[in-house]
Amino acid sequence: MNVSLVRKRDVDDGTGPRDSDARLATRSAGASLAAKLRLTSRALGCTTSKELCARFAAVNPGTAFTTQNAYKWLGGKAMPRMSSVYDDWARVLGPDVSASFVAAASFDEFAATLIAQFDLPEATVAELRPEAPPSPERRAAPADACWQARPLFVGSYLAVSPAWSRAERGKLILGHAEIADDGQDGLECRYSERLFGRVVTMAGRMVSDGRTAQASLVCSATQRLMFLGLHAPAPPANVIGGMLAGAVLHDVEARTTASRILLLRDHSATQDPLARGRYADASGEIIDQEIGLLGYRPAGDRRPAADHIVAFLMAATEGGIFDIRPDGIAALAGALDRLAPD
Repeated sequence: MNVSLVRKRDVDDGTGPRDSDARLATRSAGASLAAKLRLTSRALGCTTSKELCARFAAVNPGTAFTTQNAYKWLGGKAMPRMSSVYDDWARVLGPDVSASFVAAASFDEFAATLIAQFDLPEATVAELRPEAPPSPERRAAPADACWQARPLFVGSYLAVSPAWSRAERGKLILGHAEIADDGQDGLECRYSERLFGRVVTMAGRMVSDGRTAQASLVCSATQRLMFLGLHAPAPPANVIGGMLAGAVLHDVEARTTASRILLLRDHSATQDPLARGRYADASGEIIDQEIGLLGYRPAGDRRPAADHIVAFLMAATEGGIFDIRPDGIAALAGALDRLAPD
């Protein structure tokens, strides 16, 4: 199944409150990230940024957490553009911390985790806590981590999931998803897929708690509800993964079903996404072609990522429990980040 969001388009000349909010959010996000890095350094006992870089290099010799980048990130001057940085950061902190949590958690959430794990003194946390930025008078800025994660979901995506139809069992279904800011501190989601020559759409409001996002989507054709649950991605959010659940729309028994779903960010902006919506063989070759149409490159390097996508989606469940671990999605994200256009 696929989801699309209706974007609310506003005229903005770059001088109004919306632009000021964006700049404020960027500065605040940079300050929060810098504070979390400094807290990480204290927790690990690193006295210099060079020592912190060495800890990242120990878990990934090819890490993007280099001395030059560390200077910018620790100074709050820039944000990482590769999700692999958050993967490495999570590995540095240990197996109980996920990349999506590192990326989306507020300073206080992050500090609470490090206090429990590394026995950090409260005085250290208080010393490094970033000052709250002044917020526009027209609307107070949220105090939690939600606003940090919310913009990462916004975009247009190819939605890929296992087919629910008995007639197409073992195949994938390709659809379209869009997620947009609803203008009220929330998100709006529209999912569309082509079933037997007919476009079926589902839409609804999406909410995020900073680590996950959930949406109840109403099918325009049947008025049935579909539930979409996604993990918050790490920047630059080329892959968002989670679960799609509901009743099979084209089944007379209306079987209750759930499956994995991946949203692959569309960088092309040149084609009607529903023109490609269809059932497709669970083949790395087909997914390779699809991510090429999304603007990922180069052709010779896409196939391993495509095979990984198919394997992730078609994985069998264990012990009757259907769950999706963030680290599995993070590995996919790292592969697509390397293929994404600048």
